[in-house]
Amino acid sequence: MNQEIFDWILLLTRWLHITVAVTWIGTSIFFMWLDRTFEVNEKSTQPGHVGEVWMVHGGGFYHVEKLLMGPTKVPERLHWFKWESYWTWISGMLLIALHFYSGDGTFLLDSSVSNMTYIQAVSLSLFSIFGSWFFYDFIWERGFNKNSPVFGHILTLSWLTGMAYLLCHTMSGRAAYIHIGGMLGTWMTANVFMRIIPRQIMMVEASRNGVPVNQDWGKNAKNRSTHNTYFTLPVIFIMLSNHFPQTYGHDYNWVILLLISAGGAAIREYFVVRLKNPKRSIVFGIIGITLIMGVILFSLDKNEEAAVDVVKTYHVHEQKKNETIPVEQTHIPTSAGVDIKGVIFFEGEVPKGKKLSMPAACAKLHKNGAYSNEVIVKNGKLQNVLVRIIKGHEGKIYDDIPSTEVVLDQRGCMYSPRVIGARVGQKVTFINSDSIFHNVKSVTSANQKFNMAMPHKDQRESKVFTKSEIFLQAKCSVHPWMGAYVAILDHPFFSVSNANGEFKISNIPEGQYVLEAWHEVYGTQTKEITVTPAGISDLKFIFK
Repeated sequence: MNQEIFDWILLLTRWLHITVAVTWIGTSIFFMWLDRTFEVNEKSTQPGHVGEVWMVHGGGFYHVEKLLMGPTKVPERLHWFKWESYWTWISGMLLIALHFYSGDGTFLLDSSVSNMTYIQAVSLSLFSIFGSWFFYDFIWERGFNKNSPVFGHILTLSWLTGMAYLLCHTMSGRAAYIHIGGMLGTWMTANVFMRIIPRQIMMVEASRNGVPVNQDWGKNAKNRSTHNTYFTLPVIFIMLSNHFPQTYGHDYNWVILLLISAGGAAIREYFVVRLKNPKRSIVFGIIGITLIMGVILFSLDKNEEAAVDVVKTYHVHEQKKNETIPVEQTHIPTSAGVDIKGVIFFEGEVPKGKKLSMPAACAKLHKNGAYSNEVIVKNGKLQNVLVRIIKGHEGKIYDDIPSTEVVLDQRGCMYSPRVIGARVGQKVTFINSDSIFHNVKSVTSANQKFNMAMPHKDQRESKVFTKSEIFLQAKCSVHPWMGAYVAILDHPFFSVSNANGEFKISNIPEGQYVLEAWHEVYGTQTKEITVTPAGISDLKFIFK
């Protein structure tokens, strides 16, 4: 299918989903408000009178009276509130299928999170949506919840916590959040379809036939409806979070999801009880705001690195804990030495990357279709191989940090290049050359973590890394297939093979060294080399 047409289908489906969801949530909030606003009219002669409320809106008065089924006969015309719920779920499931299950799970999978296959991820996601309902429904159909629902709440929250942790550690953060939203949405809609409407039908039929109405049916239906109202704000947050990768793209995205959901539920409690129990409402309002503010503080970078204006001196040797460097440290000028050159060869059948389903703005830049770029081979030469000296330079200090920046571009919903190298203390600049929203999230164990939103075309953001690391990964949480490797080195003796498989390392002092070539798919190879004034001939690595 044409990608632009597909994007329009996604947009129109999302429009439908939001429209019917607003209608459903609006009626849910309105009826919860009615139930806590009714006042008993002692003068009422209506059988089954519970209470009434007068409202003013649209230039007139509205008089709403609540009557119990049984004492009250069934009116000839009766409006049922159900299709808002059903269409919300139908459109939501259609969106999930279109967005996450198409394109072999382009948006569903994230190799930096897990190695789960497409079939495994789809199976888990469907279980999270449908299987969770049976667990939730089983709990709330048990008699022990009738008078004391505390245990039921504990089991429900435990399940929600477990599923949030599991999904956030097996699929892309964006997919995990939406599937938790789908799980809660399924609970809400199944409450309506499986429990609320059927029990109301039984009550209506009993009332119509003059049979005593079991009021426990109404209480159970009301209980499920109450559950739904506390799910509303967490579900709305999940719908909105789709546009904010600082939530689902965070290292502790599952914690943020749970805390924000708890904060939303607490704020919903504030509105539910504020008229009849003001003190309780204030307590829960404070709890909700505190949780949300706590999440904001928790998600911020604690020690954002300041810009480096002065070149610092860094040790070359990657020193292990309690290890000393026995050799005398000396400053080495890297402006004089020997240049070595080589080629990275590839033998065998070149694997084809995974077909990617991209937004139209990016897809049009890939004339022959978009594929993942882990392996790029041209005329038998392998690109994106990091070649570096790993032994023979210990105990030396290199203080000539380049003033030029190293650039990593987001173009066509891909990182270009796939692998880059930079010196410790050298500026690394990230660019968004696309006209769509990206972010840059670091996956790092040594340097300061960051997660930068990049919503604007040609936006540039720079970082300076203060510790050596092989490798820091750059990820786009919005488009989980987008990834790149950034090698942060504390010496200048490295290179990355170009489109012709060529690499060049300049100004190496004479001596004995160990050279390593690394590729993300094919691993590492090493060579012992001797650098003399004559240089090195026929230097090559062969990957298969």
